Amino acid sequence: MSSKDKVKSITVLQSEDDFGGAPEVLYGSSPGKRKKKKKKQARALRPTEKMVFSMAKRYDKATKEYRDRHERSNRKKKNGWIKDFAKNYNKAMNKLGGGGIGLPGMSSFKLFE
Repeated sequence: MSSKDKVKSITVLQSEDDFGGAPEVLYGSSPGKRKKKKKKQARALRPTEKMVFSMAKRYDKATKEYRDRHERSNRKKKNGWIKDFAKNYNKAMNKLGGGGIGLPGMSSFKLFE
C-alpha cells in the first residue's frame, strides 16, 4: 500500500446465520450516514417548481397509460393501435385531468393554491 492509497472505512459483516449479517464499522464512517445536501433554490420559486414538477408527473403517467393501451390494442387485433387510437389517446389524456380536449391538462391548471 502506497502513501497515496487511503482507507476510507473498514466494515465487517457479523452473523450467526449463513445469510446476511449486521454491518459493523470498525474504522471511518458508514456511507449511509451522510448529511443530505441542502437544495439550492430561491424560496420564491418553490410554488412554480411544485406546479411544473406535478405537471411533469401527470404527463409521465399519461404517457405510460397511452403506451400500455397502445401495446394492448396491438396484441388484441391487427393494426389495433390505429383502430383504437382515439379511445386510447382520450383515456390517457384523462390521466392529465384535461379529457383530451383543448390544451391537455390545462383545465386542472392552478398557479396558486
